[in-house]
Amino acid sequence: MTPEALGPYNRRVRLVVEVRDDQDELELASGVFGAQGWGVRPARAADSVTVDDGYAGLIVEIPVHGSRWTARSTAVEQLTTLAKRRKLDLWVRESKLIPPKSAQTQTVYHVHRKAPDDAGPVLRWLAEHWTAVGGLDIRHTLHLRGEYSDEQRTQVLAELEARNIGGPPFDPDTHDIRRAIGPRSEAGSTERRREAGRIAVISVIVLACVASGVLLGALGSPWRFTALLVPAAICWPTGAWLTSNAPRPKLIRLGCGVVLTGSGTFAGWMWGRSEDAGLSGMLAGLGMVLGLGLTAFGLWYALSASWFSRNVQWFLPVLAAPLPFVMPWVGAFLHAVYLEDMFGIPADAVHVGFYWQYVVALRPLVVAVLFLLGLVAVAGWARHFNVQAPVSAFFRLMLVLTGIVAVLTVVQIALDDVEKSADRTMRAAAAGHRPPGYFGLHPELVCVKPLGAETPVVNGPVPTGHPVLSFQPSGDTVWLWDPSPSRGKDTFRHALRVRAEDVELVMADGGRCSR
Repeated sequence: MTPEALGPYNRRVRLVVEVRDDQDELELASGVFGAQGWGVRPARAADSVTVDDGYAGLIVEIPVHGSRWTARSTAVEQLTTLAKRRKLDLWVRESKLIPPKSAQTQTVYHVHRKAPDDAGPVLRWLAEHWTAVGGLDIRHTLHLRGEYSDEQRTQVLAELEARNIGGPPFDPDTHDIRRAIGPRSEAGSTERRREAGRIAVISVIVLACVASGVLLGALGSPWRFTALLVPAAICWPTGAWLTSNAPRPKLIRLGCGVVLTGSGTFAGWMWGRSEDAGLSGMLAGLGMVLGLGLTAFGLWYALSASWFSRNVQWFLPVLAAPLPFVMPWVGAFLHAVYLEDMFGIPADAVHVGFYWQYVVALRPLVVAVLFLLGLVAVAGWARHFNVQAPVSAFFRLMLVLTGIVAVLTVVQIALDDVEKSADRTMRAAAAGHRPPGYFGLHPELVCVKPLGAETPVVNGPVPTGHPVLSFQPSGDTVWLWDPSPSRGKDTFRHALRVRAEDVELVMADGGRCSR
């Protein structure tokens, strides 16, 4: 009873299902379950299945994708939902998660070249250390089940010498084997227990070194260097443990310990040296790292073995195709908001390079993508834990509403950025300082010198005693913006329009203009 699933799965759930003891009902149930890619068979005597009177037992195996904590409830939900839809008279009596086969212990052997027989002591010393880190490997590996033993090593040498699957043959005179670097396995321990123990030990070592590095970077006292005593003290034991599955040179053991403890200490020192080295800053950093980790796992759960991963070769081009057309429109819109809504100057009166329209639209695009990735990560976690049908509808609705809120938030962030940039420009102009630019818009402080006795101007008169803002003009009309507070709070009344042939614009030097 091997299920041929219609989609990817990583869990197998076996159910004892009671179906009404009727030949037609049993055949219909078996056909419906089999059409879903589920394994189904009648219960045998060896199964010792007890069913109620009037019912027959079926063993159904359902493949499920997601967390093992929710696999059984998801399988039961799928079967009962399908039964209700097809009006089947059945009852799920028992459900059990089929555990995966335990990984077998294996030993990895790498074939390497020997040092020449006539090599001197220095060359042999170098070759010994270089061999220990894989420098003399010939890219030939053999994997054997079981723990290392002298008998197993003899078996490996005999196998390598007896056959050649391609390339140069194994020569005992010039070749030898070494074991991959790793901690020594405890006798009788399971693979899961060994992996958990290694992760726990490495986590403790890294946390201790990071804490020492944080103290070293955050403290200003000369006593801060005592924090290095912790990584220095555990450096050798760490290296010896990391390389304990085989005898290795002491320098290699020490080097492995230095790499692990040194990297953790350096990361902590960089963290402690940062400006946000206070407790609140560190907690914020930990929260950010945790959030990034949860988002990364959520994206993996959402996109791996999904419709998107199976169709990414055409889905991504479809998503990217509108960008060359949408980004210039968004950029032109933001430039128009900056000029027209903030300064009262028509957007077509100022020349802006076309490439700046892409640049100014990049930040809202990045924010939108981050929001989208966050939503996808949340959906990925929901998929991993197999959110059940009653909650799933509400969850989908919340995702849609959250997506709408995210779009509005991105728009609000972009408009707030435009408003803040314009406000900085206005304050700088009022103070007589050179104003900052905004993605291709470069306002300059200029002094206006009329060329005639009377100068036609909209929102006049033309100020000649103090500088005004001028954006790069385009055409025969020049638009200026007067930062003087005497024009009131309405920024549109600060905008001036004059003909280019009626005035001369001179770069201002300071907050006053010479008459």
